[in-house]
Amino acid sequence: MNIIVQKYGGTSVATKENLEKICQNIMNYKEKGNKLVVVVSAQGKTTDHLITKAKEYSASPNKRDLDLLLTTGEIQTAALLSMMLNEKGYKSVSLTGYQAGILSDSTYGNANIKTIYTENILNYLNNDTIVIVAGFQAIDKLGNITTLGRGGSDLSAVAIASALKANKCEIYSDIDGIYSADPRIIKKAKLLKKISYNEMLEAASAGAKVLHNRSVQVGKKYNMPIYVKNALKEGKGSLVTNEEENIETNDIQFITKKEDIAKICLVGDMIMSNKQAISKIFELAGKENITIYMISFSELSLNIIVDKEIAEHFMEILHRHLIEKRPID
Repeated sequence: MNIIVQKYGGTSVATKENLEKICQNIMNYKEKGNKLVVVVSAQGKTTDHLITKAKEYSASPNKRDLDLLLTTGEIQTAALLSMMLNEKGYKSVSLTGYQAGILSDSTYGNANIKTIYTENILNYLNNDTIVIVAGFQAIDKLGNITTLGRGGSDLSAVAIASALKANKCEIYSDIDGIYSADPRIIKKAKLLKKISYNEMLEAASAGAKVLHNRSVQVGKKYNMPIYVKNALKEGKGSLVTNEEENIETNDIQFITKKEDIAKICLVGDMIMSNKQAISKIFELAGKENITIYMISFSELSLNIIVDKEIAEHFMEILHRHLIEKRPID
Protein backbone atom coordinates (compact mmCIF):
# COMPACT_ATOMS: atom_id res chain seq x y z
CA MET A 1 0.00 0.00 0.00
CA ASN A 2 1.04 3.58 -0.67
CA ILE A 3 0.82 4.72 2.97
CA ILE A 4 1.54 8.26 4.09
CA VAL A 5 1.54 9.28 7.76
CA GLN A 6 0.86 12.92 8.56
CA LYS A 7 1.06 14.72 11.88
CA TYR A 8 -0.59 18.07 12.66
CA GLY A 9 0.59 20.08 15.66
CA GLY A 10 -1.34 22.08 18.24
CA THR A 11 -1.37 25.45 16.44
CA SER A 12 -2.31 23.71 13.17
CA VAL A 13 -5.45 22.23 14.73
CA ALA A 14 -6.25 25.10 17.11
CA THR A 15 -9.46 26.28 15.43
CA LYS A 16 -12.29 24.94 13.32
CA GLU A 17 -11.01 27.06 10.41
CA ASN A 18 -7.60 25.39 10.69
CA LEU A 19 -9.20 21.96 10.80
CA GLU A 20 -11.10 22.84 7.60
CA LYS A 21 -7.77 23.54 5.86
CA ILE A 22 -6.36 20.28 7.18
CA CYS A 23 -9.40 18.43 5.86
CA GLN A 24 -8.76 19.90 2.43
CA ASN A 25 -5.12 18.81 2.53
CA ILE A 26 -6.10 15.30 3.60
CA MET A 27 -8.75 15.08 0.89
CA ASN A 28 -6.24 16.20 -1.76
CA TYR A 29 -3.89 13.39 -0.73
CA LYS A 30 -6.75 10.90 -0.64
CA GLU A 31 -7.84 11.83 -4.17
CA LYS A 32 -4.36 10.83 -5.37
CA GLY A 33 -4.93 7.27 -4.15
CA ASN A 34 -2.92 7.42 -0.92
CA LYS A 35 -3.72 5.49 2.23
CA LEU A 36 -3.61 8.01 5.05
CA VAL A 37 -2.88 7.84 8.77
CA VAL A 38 -3.18 11.25 10.43
CA VAL A 39 -1.75 11.87 13.90
CA VAL A 40 -3.03 14.94 15.76
CA SER A 41 -2.03 16.98 18.79
CA ALA A 42 -4.37 18.69 21.26
CA GLN A 43 -5.82 21.98 20.06
CA GLY A 44 -3.75 25.07 20.89
CA LYS A 45 -2.85 25.30 24.58
CA THR A 46 -5.23 22.52 25.68
CA THR A 47 -2.49 20.47 27.36
CA ASP A 48 -1.28 23.48 29.38
CA HIS A 49 -4.86 24.25 30.42
CA LEU A 50 -5.37 20.65 31.55
CA ILE A 51 -2.19 20.75 33.65
CA THR A 52 -3.38 23.99 35.26
CA LYS A 53 -6.79 22.46 35.90
CA ALA A 54 -5.24 19.37 37.50
CA LYS A 55 -3.29 21.56 39.93
CA GLU A 56 -6.52 23.33 40.93
CA TYR A 57 -7.75 19.97 42.21
CA SER A 58 -4.47 18.54 43.52
CA ALA A 59 -1.25 20.27 44.61
CA SER A 60 0.73 17.28 43.39
CA PRO A 61 -1.33 15.31 40.85
CA ASN A 62 -0.79 11.57 40.70
CA LYS A 63 1.25 10.86 37.55
CA ARG A 64 -0.99 8.05 36.36
CA ASP A 65 -4.15 10.13 36.70
CA LEU A 66 -2.46 13.16 35.12
CA ASP A 67 -1.53 11.11 32.04
CA LEU A 68 -5.12 9.91 31.75
CA LEU A 69 -6.36 13.51 31.92
CA LEU A 70 -3.84 14.91 29.44
CA THR A 71 -4.66 12.36 26.73
CA THR A 72 -8.18 13.73 26.47
CA GLY A 73 -6.89 16.76 24.53
CA GLU A 74 -5.60 14.71 21.59
CA ILE A 75 -8.65 12.44 21.68
CA GLN A 76 -10.93 15.46 21.24
CA THR A 77 -8.97 16.66 18.19
CA ALA A 78 -8.98 13.20 16.60
CA ALA A 79 -12.72 12.79 17.08
CA LEU A 80 -13.56 16.26 15.74
CA LEU A 81 -11.35 15.90 12.66
CA SER A 82 -12.81 12.49 11.87
CA MET A 83 -16.36 13.87 12.21
CA MET A 84 -15.54 16.65 9.76
CA LEU A 85 -14.08 14.26 7.18
CA ASN A 86 -17.07 11.92 7.43
CA GLU A 87 -19.37 14.93 7.04
CA LYS A 88 -17.56 15.71 3.77
CA GLY A 89 -18.09 12.19 2.46
CA TYR A 90 -14.64 10.77 3.25
CA LYS A 91 -14.74 7.60 5.32
CA SER A 92 -12.73 8.20 8.48
CA VAL A 93 -12.23 6.74 11.96
CA SER A 94 -10.62 8.21 15.08
CA LEU A 95 -8.44 6.04 17.35
CA THR A 96 -6.84 6.54 20.74
CA GLY A 97 -3.20 5.51 21.14
CA TYR A 98 -4.43 2.28 22.71
CA GLN A 99 -6.80 1.56 19.82
CA ALA A 100 -3.94 2.28 17.41
CA GLY A 101 -1.92 -0.49 19.08
CA ILE A 102 0.83 1.65 20.65
CA LEU A 103 2.35 -0.24 23.59
CA SER A 104 4.73 1.58 25.96
CA ASP A 105 6.52 1.07 29.24
CA SER A 106 5.01 2.47 32.45
CA THR A 107 7.03 5.70 32.76
CA TYR A 108 4.15 8.13 33.25
CA GLY A 109 4.71 11.51 31.64
CA ASN A 110 7.59 10.35 29.42
CA ALA A 111 6.92 6.77 28.35
CA ASN A 112 8.99 4.85 25.80
CA ILE A 113 7.24 3.03 22.96
CA LYS A 114 7.91 -0.71 23.12
CA THR A 115 6.07 -1.83 20.01
CA ILE A 116 3.12 -0.98 17.76
CA TYR A 117 0.53 -3.60 16.85
CA THR A 118 -0.56 -2.45 13.40
CA GLU A 119 -3.45 -4.85 12.73
CA ASN A 120 -6.23 -2.42 13.64
CA ILE A 121 -4.80 0.45 11.57
CA LEU A 122 -4.15 -1.86 8.59
CA ASN A 123 -7.70 -3.23 8.73
CA TYR A 124 -9.09 0.29 8.40
CA LEU A 125 -6.63 1.22 5.65
CA ASN A 126 -7.55 -1.93 3.71
CA ASN A 127 -11.17 -0.81 4.01
CA ASP A 128 -10.19 2.51 2.39
CA THR A 129 -10.71 4.43 5.62
CA ILE A 130 -8.68 7.46 6.71
CA VAL A 131 -7.26 6.72 10.15
CA ILE A 132 -7.01 9.62 12.63
CA VAL A 133 -4.83 8.78 15.65
CA ALA A 134 -4.64 10.74 18.89
CA GLY A 135 -0.93 11.46 19.31
CA PHE A 136 1.22 11.73 22.45
CA GLN A 137 -0.27 8.63 24.08
CA ALA A 138 0.05 4.88 24.49
CA ILE A 139 -0.87 2.06 26.86
CA ASP A 140 1.31 -0.15 29.04
CA LYS A 141 1.06 -3.93 29.45
CA LEU A 142 -1.28 -3.52 32.45
CA GLY A 143 -3.74 -1.34 30.53
CA ASN A 144 -2.64 1.98 32.03
CA ILE A 145 -2.75 5.03 29.75
CA THR A 146 0.64 6.74 29.35
CA THR A 147 1.94 9.86 27.62
CA LEU A 148 5.14 10.15 25.59
CA GLY A 149 6.43 13.51 26.83
CA ARG A 150 6.23 17.02 25.40
CA GLY A 151 6.16 16.90 21.61
CA GLY A 152 5.21 13.24 21.80
CA SER A 153 2.83 13.44 18.83
CA ASP A 154 5.90 13.71 16.55
CA LEU A 155 7.12 10.45 18.09
CA SER A 156 3.70 8.84 17.62
CA ALA A 157 3.70 9.76 13.92
CA VAL A 158 7.24 8.63 13.07
CA ALA A 159 6.86 5.42 15.08
CA ILE A 160 3.55 4.56 13.36
CA ALA A 161 5.07 5.36 9.94
CA SER A 162 8.02 3.10 10.70
CA ALA A 163 5.81 0.26 11.96
CA LEU A 164 3.60 0.47 8.85
CA LYS A 165 6.64 0.80 6.53
CA ALA A 166 5.00 3.93 5.14
CA ASN A 167 6.41 5.81 2.15
CA LYS A 168 7.08 8.86 4.29
CA CYS A 169 6.07 10.79 7.39
CA GLU A 170 5.00 14.43 7.10
CA ILE A 171 5.14 16.68 10.18
CA TYR A 172 2.93 19.76 9.80
CA SER A 173 3.17 22.85 12.00
CA ASP A 174 2.89 26.63 11.67
CA ILE A 175 6.33 27.10 10.05
CA ASP A 176 7.50 26.39 6.50
CA GLY A 177 10.11 23.81 7.46
CA ILE A 178 13.47 23.60 9.23
CA TYR A 179 15.42 26.84 9.33
CA SER A 180 19.10 27.42 10.06
CA ALA A 181 17.93 29.25 13.21
CA ASP A 182 14.63 30.26 14.79
CA PRO A 183 13.22 32.74 12.21
CA ARG A 184 11.45 34.62 15.01
CA ILE A 185 14.89 35.46 16.41
CA ILE A 186 17.12 35.47 13.31
CA LYS A 187 15.27 37.32 10.55
CA LYS A 188 17.61 36.06 7.81
CA ALA A 189 17.40 32.41 8.84
CA LYS A 190 17.66 30.07 5.85
CA LEU A 191 15.06 27.42 5.04
CA LEU A 192 16.93 24.13 4.69
CA LYS A 193 15.83 21.77 1.93
CA LYS A 194 17.56 18.79 3.54
CA ILE A 195 19.22 18.00 6.85
CA SER A 196 20.65 14.72 8.11
CA TYR A 197 19.17 12.73 10.96
CA ASN A 198 22.32 13.26 13.04
CA GLU A 199 22.29 17.02 12.55
CA MET A 200 18.58 17.24 13.30
CA LEU A 201 19.01 15.04 16.37
CA GLU A 202 21.71 17.32 17.73
CA ALA A 203 19.61 20.41 17.02
CA ALA A 204 16.47 18.92 18.61
CA SER A 205 18.38 17.79 21.70
CA ALA A 206 19.91 21.26 22.00
CA GLY A 207 16.56 23.02 22.08
CA ALA A 208 15.25 23.32 18.50
CA LYS A 209 11.49 22.86 18.76
CA VAL A 210 10.88 21.79 15.16
CA LEU A 211 10.93 18.04 15.90
CA HIS A 212 10.87 15.85 19.00
CA ASN A 213 14.40 14.42 19.37
CA ARG A 214 13.07 10.90 20.02
CA SER A 215 11.07 11.04 16.79
CA VAL A 216 14.29 11.78 14.90
CA GLN A 217 15.99 8.81 16.60
CA VAL A 218 13.19 6.51 15.42
CA GLY A 219 13.31 8.01 11.92
CA LYS A 220 17.05 7.38 11.76
CA LYS A 221 16.73 3.81 13.07
CA TYR A 222 14.16 2.85 10.44
CA ASN A 223 15.40 5.20 7.70
CA MET A 224 11.99 6.89 7.55
CA PRO A 225 11.94 10.09 5.44
CA ILE A 226 10.53 12.92 7.56
CA TYR A 227 9.17 16.02 5.84
CA VAL A 228 8.53 19.16 7.88
CA LYS A 229 5.89 21.41 6.29
CA ASN A 230 3.51 24.29 6.96
CA ALA A 231 -0.02 23.03 7.63
CA LEU A 232 -1.76 26.16 6.43
CA LYS A 233 0.01 26.90 3.14
CA GLU A 234 1.65 24.98 0.33
CA GLY A 235 5.38 24.41 0.11
CA LYS A 236 7.94 21.63 -0.19
CA GLY A 237 9.21 22.12 3.34
CA SER A 238 12.35 20.38 4.62
CA LEU A 239 13.44 16.75 4.44
CA VAL A 240 15.19 14.94 7.27
CA THR A 241 17.01 12.02 5.71
CA ASN A 242 20.06 9.77 5.97
CA GLU A 243 23.60 11.07 5.80
CA GLU A 244 24.33 9.50 2.42
CA GLU A 245 21.86 11.83 0.76
CA ASN A 246 23.06 14.99 -0.97
CA ILE A 247 22.90 17.20 2.11
CA GLU A 248 23.42 20.94 1.66
CA THR A 249 27.08 21.77 1.98
CA ASN A 250 27.04 24.55 4.62
CA ASP A 251 29.70 23.84 7.24
CA ILE A 252 27.31 25.09 9.93
CA GLN A 253 23.76 23.89 9.40
CA PHE A 254 21.93 25.03 12.50
CA ILE A 255 22.14 27.45 15.43
CA THR A 256 19.79 27.05 18.38
CA LYS A 257 19.41 27.56 22.13
CA LYS A 258 17.77 25.57 24.89
CA GLU A 259 15.45 27.13 27.43
CA ASP A 260 13.70 25.76 30.52
CA ILE A 261 16.72 23.85 31.79
CA ALA A 262 18.14 23.61 35.30
CA LYS A 263 21.54 22.81 36.80
CA ILE A 264 21.66 20.35 39.68
CA CYS A 265 24.85 20.52 41.70
CA LEU A 266 26.04 17.58 43.83
CA VAL A 267 28.81 18.49 46.28
CA GLY A 268 31.19 16.06 47.94
CA ASP A 269 34.89 15.59 48.57
CA MET A 270 36.66 14.05 45.54
CA ILE A 271 33.31 13.45 43.82
CA MET A 272 35.04 13.32 40.43
CA SER A 273 36.66 10.04 41.55
CA ASN A 274 33.48 8.55 43.01
CA LYS A 275 32.66 6.13 40.19
CA GLN A 276 29.92 4.42 42.21
CA ALA A 277 28.01 7.70 42.72
CA ILE A 278 28.38 8.69 39.05
CA SER A 279 27.13 5.28 37.96
CA LYS A 280 24.11 5.62 40.28
CA ILE A 281 23.23 9.04 38.85
CA PHE A 282 23.02 7.64 35.35
CA GLU A 283 21.19 4.53 36.55
CA LEU A 284 18.57 6.69 38.29
CA ALA A 285 18.23 8.96 35.25
CA GLY A 286 17.68 5.93 33.04
CA LYS A 287 15.14 4.43 35.42
CA GLU A 288 13.15 7.67 35.48
CA ASN A 289 13.65 8.27 31.72
CA ILE A 290 15.34 11.61 32.47
CA THR A 291 17.65 13.14 29.88
CA ILE A 292 20.95 14.55 31.16
CA TYR A 293 22.00 17.15 28.59
CA MET A 294 25.39 18.00 30.03
CA ILE A 295 27.65 17.00 32.89
CA SER A 296 30.71 18.79 34.32
CA PHE A 297 33.06 18.17 37.24
CA SER A 298 35.35 19.86 39.72
CA GLU A 299 37.13 18.26 42.67
CA LEU A 300 34.20 19.04 44.97
CA SER A 301 31.15 19.20 42.72
CA LEU A 302 29.33 17.44 39.91
CA ASN A 303 26.93 19.53 37.83
CA ILE A 304 24.23 18.09 35.60
CA ILE A 305 21.84 19.87 33.25
CA VAL A 306 18.26 18.54 33.00
CA ASP A 307 14.84 19.84 32.00
CA LYS A 308 13.58 22.42 34.48
CA GLU A 309 10.18 20.77 34.89
CA ILE A 310 11.69 17.57 36.30
CA ALA A 311 14.63 19.08 38.20
CA GLU A 312 13.04 19.06 41.66
CA HIS A 313 11.72 15.54 41.16
CA PHE A 314 15.21 14.34 40.17
CA MET A 315 16.76 16.16 43.14
CA GLU A 316 14.45 14.21 45.48
CA ILE A 317 15.48 10.94 43.84
CA LEU A 318 19.17 11.76 44.01
CA HIS A 319 18.90 12.76 47.67
CA ARG A 320 17.00 9.57 48.51
CA HIS A 321 19.63 7.27 47.00
CA LEU A 322 22.90 9.19 47.28
CA ILE A 323 22.53 10.89 50.68
CA GLU A 324 19.88 8.83 52.48
CA LYS A 325 21.52 5.72 50.98
CA ARG A 326 18.25 3.99 50.18
CA PRO A 327 18.65 1.03 47.79
CA ILE A 328 17.49 1.37 44.19
CA ASP A 329 14.45 -0.81 43.56
